[in-house]
Amino acid sequence: MSDQKKPARALWYLGNYIRIHADSADTNGQFAMVEVIGKPGGEPSLHYHENEDEMFLVLEGEMTLTRGNEQILLRAGDSAFVPRLVPHTFRNETPVVRTIGVVTPAGFEDFFRAMGEPAEDDSQAPASPLPSFQQIGETAARFGSRMVR
Repeated sequence: MSDQKKPARALWYLGNYIRIHADSADTNGQFAMVEVIGKPGGEPSLHYHENEDEMFLVLEGEMTLTRGNEQILLRAGDSAFVPRLVPHTFRNETPVVRTIGVVTPAGFEDFFRAMGEPAEDDSQAPASPLPSFQQIGETAARFGSRMVR
């Protein structure tokens, strides 16, 4: 039996519950699949990925995706693609928004591991202080993501 600690699969980040369903190790680096249960206020700043394309699928609730100059309202069952290098963000429009995100190639899921706190379940976010914009930007840069604002 190995003494190596397995990477976290469930995390809290900015008050969002994040569950990593598939990571780089599972897919030979081809893609990562992440489920997010989010609430208003836990959204990312406008940013872009240098290395990854990203796909969003809304399972529950509504969110407005900003992709470049577009604003797209996504409801449960809707999806949208964001190519690498295109600035994007989203705003949660309902009290709970549950999404599946797929990034290709894999690797960016480790940003959440670097910034988040391991979670036992999705019942209660920890009362830990939130990271600063600077901390988020510096960590995101290590994973090829750049904050626009």
